[in-house]
Amino acid sequence: MKLNYILNSTLILGFSGVSFAQGTNITIDLGIKKYVGKESKLDRSKYFGIQSAATSNEFKEESTYLFSELNTHPSRGFDGPQPYGDLESLSASKISSQIKASSADYKNTPVFKKFGNGNYVITQKPSKVFKIGADPQLAVDKISAYMKVAYPENATNYLDLMDEAFANTSLFSDDTEAIKKEISRYYAEIAKGLKKKFPKLKVGGFSSIRPHFELNDFKYWENNHKLFMDIAGEQMDFLSLKLYDQVDRDTSTINYCAGSDSEATLDLIETYSFNKWNVVKPIVISEYGLKVPYWEGTTYSSDRDAFILESLNKIVMSLLDKPDRIEKAIPYILGKAEKFYSNSVANPKGNPHPWAVSQKAEDGKSYQYSNLTKFYEFWKDVEGVRTYIASDNPDIQVNAFYNKGKWMMIFNNLSDESQLLNFNFSEFDAERTTKYTLRRLFLNESGLPELTEAFTDIHIDQWDIDPNETLMLICDVPEDTEFATSIVEYNNYSKQMLKPIVADKPIEFEFTNVKTGKGKANIRVSFGKKVNSDLQPIVKINDNIVLTPKNWAGYDQSNRETFFGMLSIPIPMSYLKDTNEVEVTFADTGGRVSSVVINTELFSTDVENKNYEEPNALVYSSHGGNLLHISSDIKCKSPKITDLEGNTIKKLKSYKNGETVDISTLKVGQYILETTTNGKLKFKK
Repeated sequence: MKLNYILNSTLILGFSGVSFAQGTNITIDLGIKKYVGKESKLDRSKYFGIQSAATSNEFKEESTYLFSELNTHPSRGFDGPQPYGDLESLSASKISSQIKASSADYKNTPVFKKFGNGNYVITQKPSKVFKIGADPQLAVDKISAYMKVAYPENATNYLDLMDEAFANTSLFSDDTEAIKKEISRYYAEIAKGLKKKFPKLKVGGFSSIRPHFELNDFKYWENNHKLFMDIAGEQMDFLSLKLYDQVDRDTSTINYCAGSDSEATLDLIETYSFNKWNVVKPIVISEYGLKVPYWEGTTYSSDRDAFILESLNKIVMSLLDKPDRIEKAIPYILGKAEKFYSNSVANPKGNPHPWAVSQKAEDGKSYQYSNLTKFYEFWKDVEGVRTYIASDNPDIQVNAFYNKGKWMMIFNNLSDESQLLNFNFSEFDAERTTKYTLRRLFLNESGLPELTEAFTDIHIDQWDIDPNETLMLICDVPEDTEFATSIVEYNNYSKQMLKPIVADKPIEFEFTNVKTGKGKANIRVSFGKKVNSDLQPIVKINDNIVLTPKNWAGYDQSNRETFFGMLSIPIPMSYLKDTNEVEVTFADTGGRVSSVVINTELFSTDVENKNYEEPNALVYSSHGGNLLHISSDIKCKSPKITDLEGNTIKKLKSYKNGETVDISTLKVGQYILETTTNGKLKFKK
């Protein structure tokens, strides 16, 4: 069953339209511990929550299954002062007395006892918080009165003051730009006041619905997120937004955020944050998943669940790659269905919310869990520290974690084509694995989500992954497994951004203090252009041209007027320096390069695994012949490279012991390294 049938008889899906290789090569290595910045251990509380209030009594005995067996937790709720009226009409004392009257009830619930002490996002609607000319200090007093009673004083929670603060500015004023500026100033003053009263409370905003930064030549960015960051950003502990795959109302197709679009979106926010403050402010994704407006207020249908689950897994796989920047990412899965949209204007028939994890049973009284629990069932065991994993296909997203004898590798297929995965284990990993467990979450022939699990003791080196499927390979390995080395991922940002594209004119981006070493690197080029224009730029780094891939993560965006996405371009480490210049050139005029980021993954110097170590020789070339490795055992001054006839090709005047030498300018062939201690050593480029 196709999603277009479920959504609308005229709805069609956007397909990738790219040609795929025969197989995707996956490099995996349990011997290498992976860090992203300083983060290695998976913090489950960031990614696998449920949009259910910690102060709610909606879950009782059910909490044992959801919150214990499935390893999830309440992560976000609309439970600020607003249930008692808007801030304009309430006094601080009234808020305090009313919340005290009900606090005994919710503070005794199993949910609050376990999760009410922190790591929770408190959200309110703009209509309950903001009025034109409102006094931010009064708001601080009233929110403080609520916080003091509702949550423990030392709790580390998040306050996202106004959900979708800019979404309905016309309700307040016809001058939308002026009202956005007033809201931003109001936000900033409240944040400043609350942080003085609650040092552990993190205040941020503005939880915008999925942004389309590229619209109107990036005017959408200028008039929303940039405006907010310029006015209120200094006071924000985090920046918040929502990431949705959603229906495009103009074309009645799915406008996918998952893949290159979300990567470009986050790269732009991070780059501007770095430009303003020289640091990347943490990001809260207050909702992520699939958004179909006309499902709301309709009768629940389990046929929809598979497509919700596909979107959730596609987006969370990308967000898992960014633990150093993502403060929290909350799946768009809600609690009990009856709690949402009951007899509202949007839902006059009182139908249950389609994104609820608990729906009414056929008897109309009891409740049963929907297929959305499969999201938590799939991820429930994933924890521990990151291990090295890489895919050579941007449509195959990968993550890997190790915990107490369990090595968990997760693969997600962004494309609408099956993919053959080639698992390139190190010889050590294949030898020490005793059992392979395959856990799959996919759309079955009946159009329903199916979660399966099977195991074998036969070594698995290949597997077919279905379109849009998420697959987990769990390997049983010894509990005393130790890491031989580590790899650290860094992101390097430029101070140049949002550069207009002019045909055949190079756009320059400068990078300073880039860490280099042994490892791998990519240039992330994000841009917004007409979808039928040139989408394959010529990219150079330090005057070296690099090959631009024809494929990017996710679909081709052919159902949109403007392409907005990120191309990840592998580059030889030998091209990188401490200070770098990247040039991006397109064949036609129009659009903008929104950001360029240099991503590096640097290995420790003690890499021993054969997946990364070159042949056991005193001198050898690597990285396509661009680097020459000289053993530290060779102690000499000013060695030189000659051809086989003894003619000097390159003098290494500033050579230091054990140094790796750039030989990218040498032609393919055989050479000799002349040394004072080891004589003449032959090598091949």
